[in-house]
Amino acid sequence: MNDDQDLLMRQIKSFAQGLGAAMSKKDRRPDDPVVVFHDAEVSLASYQAKLITEVKENGFSAAKALLTTWRDTRLSRRQYEDLTAWLQGQRFVYKES
Repeated sequence: MNDDQDLLMRQIKSFAQGLGAAMSKKDRRPDDPVVVFHDAEVSLASYQAKLITEVKENGFSAAKALLTTWRDTRLSRRQYEDLTAWLQGQRFVYKES
């Protein structure tokens, strides 16, 4: 039987191609969403640096809004919670203006 005529095989092939594209670093821009399959230890330093820049330029409410936009596309739940707690702690370092 031809795999292109079998509905299940077409779906599996399509899923595999989509997964391969999502996992591939080739042809992916740095701001594209990253698929996270588990809560692996991932450095949050780049996110923290972006948040500090946002705090310095636009204030804490803008940084919180930026973090919220990352919640659904870039971060796992644990990463979001860790960054939220870290950002709250930064209020003591950088005076809210």
